[in-house]
Amino acid sequence: MRFGGIGPEAERSPEDLGRFGLGLKTASLSQCRQLTVVSKTRSGLASFTWDLDQLRKNGGGWDLIEGDAGLPREILDELKSNNSGTLVIWRKVDFGRTADRPSYESFLAELQRVDAHLGMVFHRFLAGDARALKISLNGSRVNAWDPFLEKDESIILNPEQHIPGPGGKVRVRGFVLPHRDRFRSEIEFEKAGGPDGWTAQQGFYVYRQKRLLSAGGWLGLGGSRAWTRDETSRLARIRIDIPNTADHDWRIDVRKAIARPPDAIRKPLQRIAEDVRRKAREVFVHRGQYGSRQKATGVSRIWQVNPEGAKRRYTVRRDHELVQMIKERIDKTGFDLLEGLLDLIERTVPVDRVWLDVTERGGVPDEEVDSSELVSTALSMAKMMERAGLSPGEAAARLSTMDPFDKVQDIEQKLMRKLGAKR
Repeated sequence: MRFGGIGPEAERSPEDLGRFGLGLKTASLSQCRQLTVVSKTRSGLASFTWDLDQLRKNGGGWDLIEGDAGLPREILDELKSNNSGTLVIWRKVDFGRTADRPSYESFLAELQRVDAHLGMVFHRFLAGDARALKISLNGSRVNAWDPFLEKDESIILNPEQHIPGPGGKVRVRGFVLPHRDRFRSEIEFEKAGGPDGWTAQQGFYVYRQKRLLSAGGWLGLGGSRAWTRDETSRLARIRIDIPNTADHDWRIDVRKAIARPPDAIRKPLQRIAEDVRRKAREVFVHRGQYGSRQKATGVSRIWQVNPEGAKRRYTVRRDHELVQMIKERIDKTGFDLLEGLLDLIERTVPVDRVWLDVTERGGVPDEEVDSSELVSTALSMAKMMERAGLSPGEAAARLSTMDPFDKVQDIEQKLMRKLGAKR
């Protein structure tokens, strides 16, 4: 109960989560006017209380109240039935306000935020990755929220890297989370986004002894222009584990809510982040397919993204089989007209408008298209391919590997049923 403890410069146990000796007291007294801590060990029971009203009556003298007078007996009995343990009890709860008390509805909303915050900050303890910990709120167990979805087979997992730095070695690992299309439901997708949502939760997650200090953000990295939380990088998350010997170098504040990397390791952190952000953009753009796995699926895409410096950034693939099929069945005038149309489309791609929609609405505009509409469009394409000499089975098979029809579950079977019904 001593304010200040033994000081931040003192040598500590490697598993020590504290540093300043202020957290328990200041956090508690910001919510209540009376704080009691009761601890039981083999040597007996100890109980002390800080009471702000009592301190005021005593003219500001720092008088710590000893004893458990006034504490509910059922609480003490629960502690006495265990071999050891500690109770932290808040009484005279006023939320740090003198008059502006929260409404019942806002109080419940605050409880939900507290639940989500505890599940995020202590998720490695709650999930068993660190010393096992159980937290209950109003009798309900707080569940861990894993920012990295490590049990999901769809994530891209980078190898862990160890970076030597002032204060000790830092362990860094990058994760690219699954695209929205990979989640089984909208509820799962929203939950994976985190308490503040997908865009806000991207970036670095800094842990000190597996307790989360900083959740999201890019730590001021990005070169001359620091990276911001943009939509295309929202699937990128990077875990950093620092030892408690690096507190000073990472400028950990008294709230343990902010961390700043020392200059000596900013370059390797930026290099790792650039790689994770690049992979995240690929997954975001290609809806979950990445690298060799994207090629292995054999999905045919009509748009081609050209490298930086090309005359046009986005072009329609002239070798796409639907384009080729049309070209083979039109005369010279029709061919020139088709080329002129494709050229016009490429020149007028509304990149700025699309980017604005993505930024404002949090998703690419066509993500919510009804699958029935895609099936209807695919059916029209299949009929055209039949007229070009393909069998219904061949047409359905080819369309099932084309973007965006490949996103519809069992598209090939659905097309076969509709084509068969018409024959």
